[in-house]
Amino acid sequence: MLLYIRMKVYPIISALFRMATIQIENSECIHLIKTRGLQWVDNILQGECTHTKPGSISYLLYGEKPSEQSINIKMGRLGEFLSKEIIKANPGFELLTCGVQKINEKRKDVDLIFKNNLTKTIYYRELKGNIELDTEKLPATINKCNEIVSSLKDTYPDYTIDFGVFNWSVYNRKILTAGLTHIKTFEAGGVKIDHMCDFLEIVNVDWNEKDFYEYFREIGDRVKL
Repeated sequence: MLLYIRMKVYPIISALFRMATIQIENSECIHLIKTRGLQWVDNILQGECTHTKPGSISYLLYGEKPSEQSINIKMGRLGEFLSKEIIKANPGFELLTCGVQKINEKRKDVDLIFKNNLTKTIYYRELKGNIELDTEKLPATINKCNEIVSSLKDTYPDYTIDFGVFNWSVYNRKILTAGLTHIKTFEAGGVKIDHMCDFLEIVNVDWNEKDFYEYFREIGDRVKL
């Protein structure tokens, strides 16, 4: 009798777990995530922003205007915001504590960490909007990844640790002509590089490439205003 109950119940439980990680359609879910992203951008743009000043070529050519470098730095945090919103949209994944925390007795800024309890996998990613890091930052980033992974293995001994760098500003690597040397350096150091299509596949979210780039062009138009 017990065996019969197990045979009946286990398929149901398995189906429920699969439902928790089904692919989210590119409809209301993505629309909501994009709307929240636009709200985030508007809030950032309403805050204080550095302006160009006399003594710069930009000021000479265009006069006083918001510094493009300042805006890009602010927009660099948009990838972190959207990534977290996408993870939270799928009930099969749990967003863990991100930000500055103690790792092996050192203070480390953990960009993105989440888990899938069904597959017992911890995902840790360093987020990069621009993959062309300064050369001296490459080994430092690789070392940081390895330190955090070592700590995660101690904290979650029963989980697989899936880690790497998430270059969120690129949907698919096939369009890249710059930064490839840096990617090879990371991968040679044992740190894989994901792009947006790779991340979406992990979290089972469907957001097509054309719509992805059109969305960020829309954000660009807002920033220019």
